[in-house]
Amino acid sequence: MPLGFCRTRFVIIIAVACLAAVNAGCGGGAPVGDTDKLQILQSQFDITVINTAGKALFEVKAEIEPAGPASHFSTIIARMENGEKRVLAHNVFTDRDAVPFSARNIKAKGVIVTAKDIDGKPIKVEVPWQK
Repeated sequence: MPLGFCRTRFVIIIAVACLAAVNAGCGGGAPVGDTDKLQILQSQFDITVINTAGKALFEVKAEIEPAGPASHFSTIIARMENGEKRVLAHNVFTDRDAVPFSARNIKAKGVIVTAKDIDGKPIKVEVPWQK
């Protein structure tokens, strides 16, 4: 075998190994955003949103972000008091055409919750989808 072929093969193996290592970290991840003010817990059938901001939250919008180009599935909570916990079933989330979310039909990428506190400051938390 010529030396150039072995060198090319080695470079390809190293490149594939690096890509696998980078993609291995993409599967999960930590929540991003104001995690001290909002907590998001996921189970197989629902998503729980907990207000830990120390004050009331208004215009709370929870969204399930699909993996593809589809529109987000969302639901709105008008107000959440301090320490309040809301359990939202997956079928409560609907897209812009009022089609409910189904984990059987849609592959989800993450959960996004946005809100405004009593002072009007925006709060946003993003959590990757748990299978």
